[in-house]
Amino acid sequence: MEFSNKEKGLIASLGVTLLVFGWYFYGSFTNLRLSAEPPGLVEFIILIVLIAVLESIIQVFVSFKNNSQLADERDKLIEKVSYRYSYWVLSACIWFYMGHILLNTWFDHLPNLTTPGGVFHLLLLFFVLAEVTHFLTQLYYYRKGF
Repeated sequence: MEFSNKEKGLIASLGVTLLVFGWYFYGSFTNLRLSAEPPGLVEFIILIVLIAVLESIIQVFVSFKNNSQLADERDKLIEKVSYRYSYWVLSACIWFYMGHILLNTWFDHLPNLTTPGGVFHLLLLFFVLAEVTHFLTQLYYYRKGF
């Protein structure tokens, strides 16, 4: 199966995102406590910078072979559709979480996910899910055709 340079870049970005954030969320959700301890901001910023650098390096190596590809109308349309789907995923996750918080306060049950640390990690998870949806939608339409 042959992949274009855009598809290789998307696969690399998706792999790095899933690997790094999967490791981060595994560590953060297994150690989630009831205390209102804020997450380590410095570690999070370092993680984001490392992801951006690693993803840029992978993008350069993947696109090094063929620099003559310009974005055409199809690429712009695929990107527009993928952003629309990722927006819907992010909106649905946030609305679901708002309903979850509302129902838990009505029944006087506050689980770990309503602490400031839990809210931070869940919102970050929602943004990562939206980004993964963006990558997967682009890959789908590049493979299927649009």
